[in-house]
Amino acid sequence: MNRFAAVVFALALALPAAAGAWEPETTQAGLAEQAALSSRLHQRLVSIGFTGGLFEPLTIPPADAPALTNALKLLSPSHGAVPDARGRQVALAWIAAGAALADIPAAHGANHFFDPQTKGGWKAPSRGLLTGLSDKVREAVGRAALPAQGIPAPDWVTHKANPFNLDNFYAQYVKAVSAKTPGERSRHMAAALVAAGAILHTLGDLGAPSRVRGDEAAHLEPLGAGPDDLGSRFERIAALAFGRLGVPGPSRVITREHLRDYFIAPAPTANKLDGGLVDVVARSYFSPNTLPAPTRVGTDTKPRLARNEPALPARLNLMAASRDDGTTLRNPAGTCLARYKVERGTLSFWMDDECMLDQIEDLLPEVAAYEAGLLDFLLRGDLSIKIADTITVSGKGLGPGTIEILVEDDRGVRTSLVSAQTGNGEELAKVAAPANGTRIVAVYRGVDAAGEPIVAVGAMPFSR
Repeated sequence: MNRFAAVVFALALALPAAAGAWEPETTQAGLAEQAALSSRLHQRLVSIGFTGGLFEPLTIPPADAPALTNALKLLSPSHGAVPDARGRQVALAWIAAGAALADIPAAHGANHFFDPQTKGGWKAPSRGLLTGLSDKVREAVGRAALPAQGIPAPDWVTHKANPFNLDNFYAQYVKAVSAKTPGERSRHMAAALVAAGAILHTLGDLGAPSRVRGDEAAHLEPLGAGPDDLGSRFERIAALAFGRLGVPGPSRVITREHLRDYFIAPAPTANKLDGGLVDVVARSYFSPNTLPAPTRVGTDTKPRLARNEPALPARLNLMAASRDDGTTLRNPAGTCLARYKVERGTLSFWMDDECMLDQIEDLLPEVAAYEAGLLDFLLRGDLSIKIADTITVSGKGLGPGTIEILVEDDRGVRTSLVSAQTGNGEELAKVAAPANGTRIVAVYRGVDAAGEPIVAVGAMPFSR
């Protein structure tokens, strides 16, 4: 059975589930893992004392985080992101857990949309659209209690209502370096990775065309046998075709100067490679309800487009479209964008499952490339430490903030040597070297040269 046939078979047997996004425990967890494996996260963890890197066991005791523990119990242990009874699993699994948890509670999934044309997020489909649905689907939509509007995804990652927002990530990251004992640092590093995984999820969801083309209706399709199993057929196909372990890695790592630039470019750019993920996806793909409109065939057949891009070729192959099965509209790389057919003098467009799968195979590596870049952006801050009679910490491209220098003893306990405000110079702080210790660690929190929040860290072996 080929991949497409297997996907269709699995889709027909799919069990009921909430499908609000690239599916959290499969596609989203897989994307987060691929981003982590392609980023600098492993090296960063090792450098600050988590010697196993991505495979360092980290523990969040259930008693310390009951709400998180209860949310984790909603995930399937078979998907590799559920800690053991002690709250222990490796770093890579914690970032996958964050990616899976970003849709809990379900209403948070409404904050994973952004339409660059309107600058808005999720907007509940109109009553007229719901009237066109079956009674069972309308009943399911009512039970789902969909919000009227959502917070646009680029705003959600920094929004105070988001429990896994950027500030939460940085707060936990700082404590993962500066907390006193190894157990405390382990707990805070795991929490930071959960927040990072959720941030990656929010960006990654914008790799689905319907989320960036104002096509909320595409997320109300009946998917399985259960009456409440509504969602995006496009995203369900991705989950069935790739699962978690089959999600492809990025072909490159995207670099941007501002967090928001990973989502959308601040202004139109001639170089299409300079945009955010939203820019790339919105202009490159149709979604089910933004396909070219049905059009009567005439001497100058030009279907009306919901958006300017992707543009149609100057001439469509109407002869091929007159065949029983129609023909295919492809982009320059050969990826299926839509099927089209002439029947009874009317040209119409649609997307079948095989066409969607073709797009997904192109999109997932691109999404992973943006996620890997965003993770590197979160971890981008580096400090240099020089040790002599005094310890000097410096860093490039950093603005005003706070700096703390700590010494670690042979038990792994870290003690603060100095904490101070910093200016704009490269030298951030200087302190007399301690009498003994095994490692010097420094952590800075402030803004970078571009005005973006940043946490920078550094560590050096030390002995006396």
